[in-house]
Amino acid sequence: MDRDEFGAHGSGATQAERVLVRAAMLYRLFGLVQLAVALALDMPRYRHPAGVLGLVAAVSLESAVLAAVMLRRRRLVPWMIATDTVFNAAGLIVGAALTASAYGHTWVYFMYPFSMVGAVGIGLACRRLDQVLGLTVVLAVTYVAAAVGLHHDPGWNAVPNTGAYFANTVVAWAVAAYLRRAGVRLDEVGAQAVARAATLAAEQERLRHARMLHDHVLQTLETLARGDWIADSGFRAHIRAEAAWLRSLVEGFGPGEPDDLAVGLQRLIRDKALMGLQVEFNGTRLRDFGDARTRLGDDAVRALVEAAGEALNNVAKHSGAGSALMRVNVTAERLTLSVLDHGCGFDTATARQGLGLRQSMQTRLREVGGVANIESTVGHGTFVELSVPLLEAAAVPRDASRRPGALEAEEAAPPSDRAAREPGPHDPGRR
Repeated sequence: MDRDEFGAHGSGATQAERVLVRAAMLYRLFGLVQLAVALALDMPRYRHPAGVLGLVAAVSLESAVLAAVMLRRRRLVPWMIATDTVFNAAGLIVGAALTASAYGHTWVYFMYPFSMVGAVGIGLACRRLDQVLGLTVVLAVTYVAAAVGLHHDPGWNAVPNTGAYFANTVVAWAVAAYLRRAGVRLDEVGAQAVARAATLAAEQERLRHARMLHDHVLQTLETLARGDWIADSGFRAHIRAEAAWLRSLVEGFGPGEPDDLAVGLQRLIRDKALMGLQVEFNGTRLRDFGDARTRLGDDAVRALVEAAGEALNNVAKHSGAGSALMRVNVTAERLTLSVLDHGCGFDTATARQGLGLRQSMQTRLREVGGVANIESTVGHGTFVELSVPLLEAAAVPRDASRRPGALEAEEAAPPSDRAAREPGPHDPGRR
């Protein structure tokens, strides 16, 4: 993959692999330079010059093939690095045989420094540390065998020399692992940025359409619903319900799951509009904290909608007010739904409907770990507050793959569509 959505030069993971390939090839090139220096300065010291030239040619050809394949694939291939390790181990044996024992600790024995530099590729290519250590052991054991068996070095002197192999491979592995993690993280951040940009663009487009609807259609519908322009009270209530549905779209509460809190509350608002009760809904916090809608259990959603419906019924039947304010507030742990009216109010200590309302709501909310509070003063209206805890994000039981079906479409449809399928007493066609 040369290009993708995050940039013209490929993803972060791809770029990390390319950097590692270049680093491995530069190390290999440095090793080949060492071979050239050894030939230029120490050629008279070799007992078999033809064999040395043949070994250098084989190493150079193998390095060229390895570099060509890696650069074409733009990534390090572990099995090829493993093959290269075996090749270098064989080179250590051949190089030791072509080098006199007296030169075993000099650049004359060029395969030792070359294999040490080439070992960096092991750490860069292999993702698992056990693989890195395994291939490093192959080089280390081969070097000790050549040094002790062919150059007659004491073991106590040869074994410590292998420490450079492990230092090179382990450090290279740690650096490569860091670069790969950084590349993956860069891709994740890039994907999040793209998603946020798409969300922002969609939100800006929605706001543009919402402003047009609000400035023209919605204001006209709400004016017709409030005024005396239409004599038929049933038709006026129908328009009020249509306006409530349109306002829910304008404010960003479109169709959702059938047990979604926003959908349930908007259904309540439309139903109460048909009864003549105008409900002003402030759900900004619910929209801004979208995950709160998924962190409510199904039982909590039903309890809140039922309790809110009971509170609105109380407003419509007993308060004498023609409107109510419903508001949702969200914190990190809880969601609170409140209903306020400026009707006649009642004495919560003596009023029968107040006592029944309180007990009914508290029973519903207690079953889902919530609480209900009712405050009312005669002549000053009633305030109902319903609060439930939010589930932890990891404990959300809903199936995220579920999508709205026929029932969702039915509930999300505007009141006029449902009225056309199910004529009721306020259907304009039945006047």
